Amino acid sequence: MKNLLYLKRYVKMHPDNRMGWYLLGKEYESDGQMGKANYCYNRAGDIYEAFEQSQIPADVLKQYEAEVMEVARTRERKIRRRRNIMFVVLLLFLLTMRSIGLPAADDSQMAQAPGQTSSTDDATHLSGNGNHSAAQAESDATPPGYHAPLSFTAVAIAAGSSSAGNGLSQYIAQQIQDTQPELAAVLGMEQSGNWLLWKHTLPVAYTLAEGSKPGQIDVQSYNAKACRCKPGQPAGASTQAGSWMQEQEQLAIMQTALANYETTRAELPTALGELDRSFPSNWLSGTTPVMNTSFSALQPYPLDDSAMVPEQGFSGDTQKLFASTLGNRPYFTKPLEIIVDKKKHRLGLVSGSILLRNYPIGLGGDRTPTGTFRLSIKVMNPNGKSNGEFGSRGMQLSDTNYAIHGTNEPDSIGADESLGCVRMKKEDVEELFDMAPLGTKVTITSDVLPDDVSVPQKRYTSTKQPSQDQTDPSRTYHWLN
Repeated sequence: MKNLLYLKRYVKMHPDNRMGWYLLGKEYESDGQMGKANYCYNRAGDIYEAFEQSQIPADVLKQYEAEVMEVARTRERKIRRRRNIMFVVLLLFLLTMRSIGLPAADDSQMAQAPGQTSSTDDATHLSGNGNHSAAQAESDATPPGYHAPLSFTAVAIAAGSSSAGNGLSQYIAQQIQDTQPELAAVLGMEQSGNWLLWKHTLPVAYTLAEGSKPGQIDVQSYNAKACRCKPGQPAGASTQAGSWMQEQEQLAIMQTALANYETTRAELPTALGELDRSFPSNWLSGTTPVMNTSFSALQPYPLDDSAMVPEQGFSGDTQKLFASTLGNRPYFTKPLEIIVDKKKHRLGLVSGSILLRNYPIGLGGDRTPTGTFRLSIKVMNPNGKSNGEFGSRGMQLSDTNYAIHGTNEPDSIGADESLGCVRMKKEDVEELFDMAPLGTKVTITSDVLPDDVSVPQKRYTSTKQPSQDQTDPSRTYHWLN
């Protein structure tokens, strides 16, 4: 398995090296993962044919594999040294910040809010040698050095605690490693238990811009708790942030569909049109312009545990597609999953530890099963009409007789009145139907999601092709209700 990890890192560094793909395929094959092995063999092209059909000595192949892994190990050692250096620099930076007069009552105050005057500087200048100087913020809350468009990322920032500083430190560490944009905005996500909340309006917590000196970064804080005021926001940031968040959701949906398709069919689709076909092959319930633009770039990189997105992001024309995200790559790194909380009567759509949606649901108490399932069927109007007992959308759980569906009894939401299925409001189940691709993992458990409902004012919708029929005229469904 260690060879497998090194080879995966190698092909990330050298995606055009067909010999590396061939060796990675052999590792997957020896581990019994033929779906992934076949994908690697396809990337290997004629190298696979040459080595499989010729009598090349085994020691030659082993020698080449050893050289490949040594390259990966060398790079790993360099990365480890670089991270250690970055950690030391960040530690020195945080110690320096403590020594220049920041208020002791709030470690998260990285800079004074715009439009305020005090002995603390309005902007903090960061550089490798820890230089610090003052800069007066403009009255319209536009940070120094503002240039549109912004590049975005989102981190956990708990208002009024030192975790804001930790989130910014992680951001700066990434900036040191990645190419720095003219201006980046760090959106702040609240934390609820183990979850980071992807609310439909994430505030800008900090902006970072290139300073006047090489290697210098100007940091502007918009933390109301830190300055005990009501700071403004960078000009145009709210609109741009909303558009960025919607784009990232669309990329996550498409990449999750790619991963689920590959898991089921042991190959990746060659065109986006293979994902939004009619029932029962409706992996995606419609597509978006963002999906159409990015499919070719992301098709080799489905969101799964072995996703091989380049560590340093994309380059060339592909980089332009993702220039709005810090690091020039999609923000989400884990596939979308559904979590049903029986105790809280909530259904969450998550990516790793990020909670994108938290819907209220109706259940069946002990009659609702616990465990792990997959969305095996996605069908519109499961009763043959949009106002039937299962509403306008139904999503079956694996090969069971249970489903996530709508209801014509909206008062049952929040109660245990079904025979075991998961009931949702019409607007909620229709949004989930569009966001959760066929094959999405579903976990039914208890007491893991927050109590607060979290849905956007503007719901996610995809563009349905006239040729995509997601009804099943051959059957009227009779799931347990």
